[in-house]
Amino acid sequence: MRRPFLRHALLAAILALLFGCAGRPIDAPSPELSALPKAGPLTQRLTFTHQDQRHELLGVLRHDERSLRLVLLSPQGQRLLTLVRDARGARFLGGAEFEPPISAEWLANRLAWSLWPSSALIQAFDGSDWSLVEDRQGRTIHYRNRPIVRITGSAECRIIDDIEGGYRLRIAPLDDDTDRTADACPTA
Repeated sequence: MRRPFLRHALLAAILALLFGCAGRPIDAPSPELSALPKAGPLTQRLTFTHQDQRHELLGVLRHDERSLRLVLLSPQGQRLLTLVRDARGARFLGGAEFEPPISAEWLANRLAWSLWPSSALIQAFDGSDWSLVEDRQGRTIHYRNRPIVRITGSAECRIIDDIEGGYRLRIAPLDDDTDRTADACPTA
């Protein structure tokens, strides 16, 4: 008598897991590195916020037509790890003493979505389940018409809100004199 119930419960659990995974976004197509003008090195203050946790790091960003590199440093200047995105994909180098709460692909995608021109993102997303919607306040990246990330601010100070993951990344100039506990960018 119990076996059919057990089988049905197990089957229901497996189906729920499969459907749950099917609804999660896969990695987004990446725009071509050549679509982003050469820049760097540029040192910025990165503030990661997730639930009640807040991590402030320094980031040194450099990119050209072959790669994007973001060196993550502690506020005291100690090198923690380096994000590299090139023809081989996104990965972290070094930093065994620092385990980031995010994946290399997650960070590389969000940087791409905030740095690359709209035309490069639209071209990368063409034919996929990903899309870009822009308005006067910023840009939103969608997966299957579901908003995933909202990017606001300016080239000098950007806020990247990961809607699904509940993460917020604030990227501001190193000499930013606004309230460092604020998660917003200064408004003009």
